[in-house]
Amino acid sequence: MNKNSDSVQSMNLKNSLFFSRRKFLHKALISASSLALVGCGGNGSSIGSTVMPSGSSTVTAGNHLTGTQSIKSIIIIGAGISALVAGYELSIAGHQVTFLEARQRGGGRVNTLYSPFNNGHFAESGASRIPSNHELTLNYIEHFGLAVEPFYATTGNYFELANNQLNIFSNSSYLNSPPWSGSVNRSEYSKIVGGMSSLPNAFIDTLRDKILYEQAVEFVEQRSDGVDVISSSGQTYSADRVLCTVPIPVRDKINFVPQLSTAKLQANDGGFHYTDSTRLFTQFSERFWQADNLNGWGTTDHPEEIWQPTWNQNSSGGIIQSYLRGNAAQRFDALTPLQQVIDVHNRWRIAFPNLDDYILDPQMNNVTFSWANELWSGSAYSSPTSSQQNALLSEVNRREGRVHFAGEHGSGFPGWIQGALETGLSAAVEIHQSS
Repeated sequence: MNKNSDSVQSMNLKNSLFFSRRKFLHKALISASSLALVGCGGNGSSIGSTVMPSGSSTVTAGNHLTGTQSIKSIIIIGAGISALVAGYELSIAGHQVTFLEARQRGGGRVNTLYSPFNNGHFAESGASRIPSNHELTLNYIEHFGLAVEPFYATTGNYFELANNQLNIFSNSSYLNSPPWSGSVNRSEYSKIVGGMSSLPNAFIDTLRDKILYEQAVEFVEQRSDGVDVISSSGQTYSADRVLCTVPIPVRDKINFVPQLSTAKLQANDGGFHYTDSTRLFTQFSERFWQADNLNGWGTTDHPEEIWQPTWNQNSSGGIIQSYLRGNAAQRFDALTPLQQVIDVHNRWRIAFPNLDDYILDPQMNNVTFSWANELWSGSAYSSPTSSQQNALLSEVNRREGRVHFAGEHGSGFPGWIQGALETGLSAAVEIHQSS
C-alpha cells in the first residue's frame, strides 16, 4: 500500500469521524430507545424498565429530553461517563440532579495522568482510543467543542516482539490493519486533543455545583414515594429516583433495601466477568528510538501493547507505556514495583537496547496504574462470556422500582466510552419518562 502523508491521513481521519448532525440525532434516538427496551419485563412486575412509547423522546447531545414530564429529584451514584451524560441531559430537561462520587475526582475510568510527568507530557490510565464508528462518543466530543487527532503514530515504524525476535512493520502497513479481528483499521482510531479527561471535564464544568465528592454511598432504601441514600459521611439524601452507575465489581459495597434481584446479586458475586488492566509508564529524556526509525509503538507476545502517547506532543523527551490485560495484568500486579519495572524493561530492551541511558529518574519516572487495585473500580472493564451475556446482560442495568442502573457493563459496547454514554442516555430517558 502507498504511504499517505500526515496531512492526508489527518484529513481522512476527520472525514471518517464526523457525520451530519441530522444523522446523529436519528442514530442517538434509535440507540437510546433500543437500550431502554432491552431490560423490559413482560410479566407486569414492578421491577423492570419503562417501555418507551413510540416516538416519545429524542435523545441528543445537549438537547432537552422531550415531553412535558414532572420535575423529579434524582440522586446519581458515581460521576463517571454514564452518570455524567445522564445527569447532563436530565438537568437540561429541568430535573434536580445531585451526584454522590466516592473519589476526589469525576470521570471514572476515563482518567488522564498529567503528573508526575515532565515537559507537559501526559498519558491515559484508562480509556484511550476511539474507533471511527463510535459516533455517539464523537458527537459529544464535537458538542463540547473538543478536537480529536490520530491515536496511533502516523510516522516511524512499528515493531512486534515474538519469541524474543524483533519484527519491524512499516507505518503504512501497520496503520492500514486492525488491532484485532472485527475492528476498524488503526488509522481510524482517534484520541481527544489534550487528554481523554477533557470529555468528562466538559460535562463536569456544567454540573460542578451538583457533584459532591468523597461521598461513597453505603445504603439505598426505597420507599413508596421516594428513595433514601446514606453516604459514608453519614449524610442522608432523599430523592424521587436514584441512578446507580458504579461498576459491578464494587456494587456490593452498597446495601440495597429491598435487596437487588437474584440476577444482579449473581453478577455482583463474580457472575459477570471483568478484565483487569495495568499500565506502566516510563519517561525518557530523549526519543532515542527515532534514530532507528521507530516510533515507540509495538506489541509483544507476553501479550502486551506498547504505546508512545507522546508521539505528537511537542516537547522534548517522551513516555513509553506497557499496556497489560487479563492474566498478564494479574501476574504483573503480584510483583513488587521494582520487579514490575525490571519485567517490562527486560522485554523492551530487545527493541530499545540502550533504554537505560535515557530514563530520566528510575525512582520517579516509572509509574504504574492498576484498575484492579482501584478501590472504586475493582477492575478495568466488563468482558462477560457468551453464557453470561445471554443470562445476565439484560438484567445488570434493569430498573428495580425507583432505582435505575447504567454503565458500560450493560451495553453492546463493553469497555468503551460509547457503552457508558449509551446506557447513561437510556437511563436518562427511563427516568425522564417515569411517573
